[in-house]
Amino acid sequence: MKKLLKGYLIAILGLVFLIVLILGMFAGNSNQCQSTNTSVTVTTSADKEALAKSIHDNLKKVSGVTEAGIAGYLGNMEVESGFNPKSIESNATYDETKAMNASLSGYAFGLNQWDSARRVALLTYAKSQNKQWSDASLQLDFALNHDGTNSDLLKQGLKMTDVNQATEFLRAKWERGGQGTTTKRQAFARNWYAKFSNESSNSAVDTAMNGTETTQNTDNTTNNTSGCTTNVTQGMGTSGAPVKEIPSAYKNKIKDTNFTAISSTNTYAFGQCTWYVYNRMQELGTPVENGLGNGADWSKKAKTKGYKTDTQPHVGWAVSFSQGADGADATYGHVAVVEAISDDKKHFLVSECNVVSSGSGTVSFRELTAGTGVTFIQGK
Repeated sequence: MKKLLKGYLIAILGLVFLIVLILGMFAGNSNQCQSTNTSVTVTTSADKEALAKSIHDNLKKVSGVTEAGIAGYLGNMEVESGFNPKSIESNATYDETKAMNASLSGYAFGLNQWDSARRVALLTYAKSQNKQWSDASLQLDFALNHDGTNSDLLKQGLKMTDVNQATEFLRAKWERGGQGTTTKRQAFARNWYAKFSNESSNSAVDTAMNGTETTQNTDNTTNNTSGCTTNVTQGMGTSGAPVKEIPSAYKNKIKDTNFTAISSTNTYAFGQCTWYVYNRMQELGTPVENGLGNGADWSKKAKTKGYKTDTQPHVGWAVSFSQGADGADATYGHVAVVEAISDDKKHFLVSECNVVSSGSGTVSFRELTAGTGVTFIQGK
């Protein structure tokens, strides 16, 4: 009897241990969306393409990452370091005192040319892992998982679906440098896209220009409890039936269809309506300036700064929506660009950003009628 009881006790204890082990596994993975494959092994190679391919293959393991996002990352890397993980800015030599001085800039390291405090963080992480800072695998692991909030920005850019936009997002928001090199980075990115995504060069350019995001009328503004997505944007919303293709009734009315042009002088936040309108107005040759504020602010500030304004639409003019007008954000308002007027003169078509797939830089179109809370602004 004692042996039988002892056997039962052992079995029960074993079951309890198994339950605790399973619960511990679930607890350790309660935030699945934040996890990234940290088993990073980048091929050490002097050959640029071999290294780029290895980085590409590692990034493909990360949930949600797109070919366009990877291409944007590689395009930036090619400009930053030429895929040399041992690169130090201006071909300088390693100096421990300088390298560990977080206030020192212009002494950038590695594939992505981390500088100042981020350079120190890279070196500190390398020491904690007992590895060389110049190890390409360590650098990619650091970029994805140990670069503070910058890692979140990187993952956001890697999940974008337009090559040009992903490249510029990573330059402006993650690299935070390289003013005036956008076109060069995007050209490199498109080449990497064509090479690794099994597409021809022409297809890559088409994808870069048109985007591959298929979601229509989606508001991706989320901030859920697990912390998976924190893309909190000043979105327009979905009123007005936005579409990603120019409606057939307006196609012959629009001559300049380069809706993805990006200006290197743009200081508005990437993906926002203001960012897009600044780019589009530059492309149309009737620019507006930086610093006009949120969408609803443009009406008042434009008048103050001497821009010509009207209550009726004009092709090529910007349009500022006050809070709530035509579905604009209740706090920030909205801005768009008038692309065409309907034949009956009762409607007009706008191009805009941050309406479909908020924060991604996706351009969409809506047909509207002039109403209250709307001001049209002529560029200079």
